[in-house]
Amino acid sequence: MMKRTLLVTVMLLFVMAIPARADITLNIKLNFFGTQATEQGKSQVTTSFYLKSIVQRNLQVAFSTEALQAELKKTFNAPRVSLLAEGDLVWKSGGEPSVMQIVQINGRDYALILTPLPRPGAVNFKVGVVEDSNKKNIKNILLDTEIVLPDGEVAMLGFRDAQENSYFIAFYVQGRQEEFGKDAVRITGARRPRNIKKVNPIYPEEALKKRIEGVVILEAVADETGKVIELRMIKSPDQILTEAAIKAVKQWEYESYVINGKAKKVIFTVTVTFTLNPEQNVKKSATHPLIRLGGSRKPKLIKKVNPVYPPEAFKKKIEGIVIMEAVADEKGKVSDLRMISSPDPLLTKAAMEAVKQWEYKPFIKDGKATKVAFTATVTFSLNKD
Repeated sequence: MMKRTLLVTVMLLFVMAIPARADITLNIKLNFFGTQATEQGKSQVTTSFYLKSIVQRNLQVAFSTEALQAELKKTFNAPRVSLLAEGDLVWKSGGEPSVMQIVQINGRDYALILTPLPRPGAVNFKVGVVEDSNKKNIKNILLDTEIVLPDGEVAMLGFRDAQENSYFIAFYVQGRQEEFGKDAVRITGARRPRNIKKVNPIYPEEALKKRIEGVVILEAVADETGKVIELRMIKSPDQILTEAAIKAVKQWEYESYVINGKAKKVIFTVTVTFTLNPEQNVKKSATHPLIRLGGSRKPKLIKKVNPVYPPEAFKKKIEGIVIMEAVADEKGKVSDLRMISSPDPLLTKAAMEAVKQWEYKPFIKDGKATKVAFTATVTFSLNKD
């Protein structure tokens, strides 16, 4: 039996900040591979304070002992490992932040801990291995790393002990039950439905007083008529802004999204930007005063250059939304850009290189073309759809 102290230690070491969502259940299949059994039939797993990570990969393979062992032999040159333990784990949002599989070998308990953070099309995992020794009540952190696991892929992580013996953890999400957006078609990037009614959020007085600004990213579900029926927060600088953004977006309406002649319920991301004194953040001209456009008043885009997904970002499974403040001159060309929010510098650079080439229809005010500032967003998604 595993000691209570090990359980407490595991929870303290590997807890993550996970938004409270009571609508997601993950069914996770996990396998643990190590050295082959000895002649006496006991597994030999040597651990120490010096265990180090050696590999970390996402694979497109069938999740079976034979297929995984073949992959270990082919990719990681590890032909002599066998299956030491396997488990079916269930994680529910709103419950414990981590799930674990306990393995007891040679009088020691080993906790294999997975702490998931589900997001659209993938799950962020914090992966840990903790050893608890019966002799001196020593707890060793043998593995502590983070990965992004796209839906349908298998994660495989390996590590070595001080004697250079190799061990591997393999797992995948074999099922995701999610009430939010159930039966909705996921829409990414420019395929989102056209917004036909947009209510601007009211900047909360408390946020103004505390000078809180930033971008709130929400996931929205629109029904077959285009009305927003569900919302949840993906990213936000502050709960005050989240509440203001949700209150506004609940009133938005979209054109019905039609597939094969039939209106469909859809799910997509929405961004709401809260900026303090925006006129101070972009270049101004004495002869051509800058006008900032909000909501749906952006100038019409007439030339769009799609960004090139950075190979390094693609390899590292980095995705997300880059939000910028753009200035279009009197001819409609982008003359200035300022990054507001981005998941990674690699995506920021690629987004800016693309948006610099965008062109807009000149914005006319009082019969005259005018320089304007507005928000531009670029979405990088690993979702093949």
